[in-house]
Amino acid sequence: MTDKYSSADFKTDRIVCIDRENLHLFAEVIDIIELSSRCWVKPLAIAKSNPESFNLEFLHDLRDAAQLILPTYLFRDALDTEVLPLISELFHPTKDSIRSTNAQRILYQFIADLYRPS
Repeated sequence: MTDKYSSADFKTDRIVCIDRENLHLFAEVIDIIELSSRCWVKPLAIAKSNPESFNLEFLHDLRDAAQLILPTYLFRDALDTEVLPLISELFHPTKDSIRSTNAQRILYQFIADLYRPS
């Protein structure tokens, strides 16, 4: 795989995203490990895209899951139109949502699926 971004393109506190089919993992950049072109990130949430409405459907609050160190090429900058509704939902839920009790398992499954050959 070729790098989408070099580690110089990322800044701390920026929200980034990993796309896998119609699922999107949003995370906050904690630090950049330039020597190995990796990002240390704090997962925030997984959302599902809805192609008909061009909206994201909030699925899992991952703020209680473990932090990750992953290659920078997996990430892209999250768009403002993705981040604003996501942050709003995380901090001011519109429905009766609670933090996922299985956030760690959900995150591990997302990462395992990411590395599984197509």
